[in-house]
Amino acid sequence: MGFNQCSGSAVLQQSRSSQVHYVSVLMLMLFCCVHPTFPCPKSCFCAPHSKTVNCANKGLTSIPEGIPYDTIELVLDQNSFENPVLTRRNFTNLVKLQALYMNRCGIETLAANTFADLTNLQWLGIGYNKITFIADNTFSGLNLKHLFINDNKGIQLSEGAFEGMTTQGLYMHNSGMSKLSVNVMSPLNGTLRTLWLYQNNFESFSEEWLYLFNTLGHLRLGGNAFHCNCEIGWLHKFFKKHSSVFSGGDLPICATPALVRGKQFNNLTADDFRCDLPTFRNVDAVFEREMGKLTCQARGDPTPTLYWIRPDGTTEIYSPAREDTEQTVGILYMTNVKLTDSARYKCVASNPAGNVTFSLNVVWPATPPPPPVLPMLPRTTPKSFHHPKSNVIVADRATPRPSGSWQFRDQAVKAEKKPYDWGINKPEKKQFDKMEDDEVKTMKDVDVRFTILDLVGAVVGTFVITLLLSIIGANLYIRHKERLAEDHYSVPDCKPPLAPARLYIMGEDGENRIRMLNHHGRPECPT
Repeated sequence: MGFNQCSGSAVLQQSRSSQVHYVSVLMLMLFCCVHPTFPCPKSCFCAPHSKTVNCANKGLTSIPEGIPYDTIELVLDQNSFENPVLTRRNFTNLVKLQALYMNRCGIETLAANTFADLTNLQWLGIGYNKITFIADNTFSGLNLKHLFINDNKGIQLSEGAFEGMTTQGLYMHNSGMSKLSVNVMSPLNGTLRTLWLYQNNFESFSEEWLYLFNTLGHLRLGGNAFHCNCEIGWLHKFFKKHSSVFSGGDLPICATPALVRGKQFNNLTADDFRCDLPTFRNVDAVFEREMGKLTCQARGDPTPTLYWIRPDGTTEIYSPAREDTEQTVGILYMTNVKLTDSARYKCVASNPAGNVTFSLNVVWPATPPPPPVLPMLPRTTPKSFHHPKSNVIVADRATPRPSGSWQFRDQAVKAEKKPYDWGINKPEKKQFDKMEDDEVKTMKDVDVRFTILDLVGAVVGTFVITLLLSIIGANLYIRHKERLAEDHYSVPDCKPPLAPARLYIMGEDGENRIRMLNHHGRPECPT
């Protein structure tokens, strides 16, 4: 009986133990079959176990909400954001983010400290947007493997744009860049290994870039319009020595000058990269009464820098006015110059090919004397009177005003009215006073002007008229004498013999004979 009780109790205890084990196994199986779910924003795709949020080309107008804080990769490419400005609060909770892609999203501005919280970020792509300027410290705090800012047309970088960051690869191709200071790249020295600058508008790189290029493992410069003169001869030399660095992309090519246009670097020699000495195109000197201006103009390849050197050694420097110009103009103003000094000024044109100097001896021209003040000449007028004190002939109002470019005024006619000590019973004094006042007022209203041509014309005219009158008078006098000779008979030029004591009366025959002899010549005196 007792045995049976013990058996039943053991069987019951074994049955309970089996149930507990079954429940435990069932709960373990259920726990193993349940996985934690990764929340995914609406309209985005989230691959299991990847912690990647892919929202590319979903028609989003902003960064979606609900992105998990532990997201490692966020893809937002090809969405058009209504707000083109990126700020820090857009990524405040994404501290574990390692890759961020926002290409073709219409971004225009990156606010300060936008990526300050993304300390784990390694890949950043903000290409194909409308970013035109990157300010100082925009990427401060980032230690990237690759930074893509390509295809932002006309982008400009401040000198401190890359301050406080590092990256192994920098991609700025196809951005319309024409100038880039090597100082901008200085913070990346030692970490940068890949640099893509192809399909831009670079014409040259200064030799300061050689240090950075020597640290690179891959460099792309194809598709730029290089001006192949002596200024980038160093780049051709670097290409020849490190051709493997340029592998995988288009080789650098020359756009100018014409002799090497369209040729790749591997088809050129060092002699193809040469510069031309400056030549002076024009040198002018213009003098005014108290100032002088010297102009010097020169051109060359590359465009020269001009230096005006004064006689005391001071120098003024003139750089090309524009980057696309081929010549430089330097204008020097001279002031406070002694009129008797002779000084030498020098214009120096300099470029990498050498220096050319133009010396100019400057003698300040003497100041021309002022035009002489000519006295007012007396003229015949319909009405005039003689001033008793000034001895000036005062013209009447009806006298016409002479024309001319020089104008002089006779100061003697500025008569003042003064009291006279004449008696009050003399009417001629009152009458003269009234005439004097009227005529002086008339002279104030009349401007007498003469020119040099007027004076010369008057003298020449007087001389010509006098000569003509003399010729006419002489001619008239000669004709008058000829008429007198025709009206009288001529008498033989000889003295007749003394008449006899007796008076002899010539008859008619004798008179006719004398008249006939007078008409045919000079006869012998009659006996």
